[in-house]
Amino acid sequence: MLDDLLLFVEVARRGSFAKAADALGLSAPTISKRIATLEARLGYSLLNRSARGVLATSHGQAVYEKMAPSLLALQADCTALLSPQVSAFHLLCPQNLINGPLYPVVESFQRTHPDLVLHIEPDNTNVLLSQKRFDVIIRVGTLQDSNCYHTRIGEIALKCVVPEQAKETNTLFMPFKKEQILDSALWRDLVSRFDHHSYVGDITLARQMVASGLGAAVLPMTEVAELDKPFCYVGEWQHMRPVYALWANAQQPPPLTQAFITLLRQAGQCSDVLRGNLVDVVSK
Repeated sequence: MLDDLLLFVEVARRGSFAKAADALGLSAPTISKRIATLEARLGYSLLNRSARGVLATSHGQAVYEKMAPSLLALQADCTALLSPQVSAFHLLCPQNLINGPLYPVVESFQRTHPDLVLHIEPDNTNVLLSQKRFDVIIRVGTLQDSNCYHTRIGEIALKCVVPEQAKETNTLFMPFKKEQILDSALWRDLVSRFDHHSYVGDITLARQMVASGLGAAVLPMTEVAELDKPFCYVGEWQHMRPVYALWANAQQPPPLTQAFITLLRQAGQCSDVLRGNLVDVVSK
């Protein structure tokens, strides 16, 4: 009924079925038939029809005055939904990435959209997407969220690093669980070099423990790049972890999300760390 009332309002304010049809993208006979059905439902005529056009009846004028302001306002609001003005952007991203190689993406995005309110959650743990509001999520490693669309923006190498002063250490810090590491002969050879294997659930903490000379650690190149003392790599083992951008609901991301993903791809192409290269860490 609301749709048919809107058709009546459009005809009444234009004084013509043809003009209303042009504005609404419908045929004049279709509009006439629907308004006739509405009149039958209401039990009174809304329009006087003639060869010169249409004119609201007394009942029709009363309906127009009562309904036109709210219906036209609602129609305008519905039309605005086709190109909504977004005021906020929600990003979930690993802390080491957003504070490292992907920070220029956030900076460029904010400068391009200065009125946009950013909500950034730097977190290295995988959260349940159903419990978070997001426009983009950046994740590293194997994806487990089949309900999201994604695109690959780069990859990060993992390598075992040891400080120069602790080359003979028997302790290996691992910020990744065993199931996150691809098992191989090279990996087993690396692990066998150490008597003690300590799990540290945060890669930044693992890097700090290595920097303190407490032992060796398996680290992504984002963390290795932050080391400021002489270090060297251990063994031949090396592993690549893909980096993905995720979004929800539609295969084609919304314009703002697409703009951010474009910046992410550009960062991935320009960064050695995000192209899977090893950081130049050598003993001195």
